[in-house]
Amino acid sequence: MKENEVSADDLLAGANATYSIEVPAEVIKPGANGDGKPVQVQIRPITIGGFQLILKAAKEDAALIPLLLIQEALVEPKMSLAQVQRMHLGLVEFLVSHIREISGMGEKKNF
Repeated sequence: MKENEVSADDLLAGANATYSIEVPAEVIKPGANGDGKPVQVQIRPITIGGFQLILKAAKEDAALIPLLLIQEALVEPKMSLAQVQRMHLGLVEFLVSHIREISGMGEKKNF
């Protein structure tokens, strides 16, 4: 293989990566006045296949998109959609911004 040639495995390698992110205590418990400690979660990028399924599942209700993004990307702790739906908005926004970043999704559009 030449130096600048790429294999399919090279292109797909990023889809299997996991990232540890620290969720600050103030994101976990807003207004707790410094009580609590940050937590670590593991997330993975959203693949195009996963994103297509999310869009299809949320066709009737676009508000499900960020929740399904979290459910799909969250490796540890693994959570059901019902559990993700109970998260407060600040935590959802924090997680979605990190998921978008590691997935190469760029600027936030409608979700």
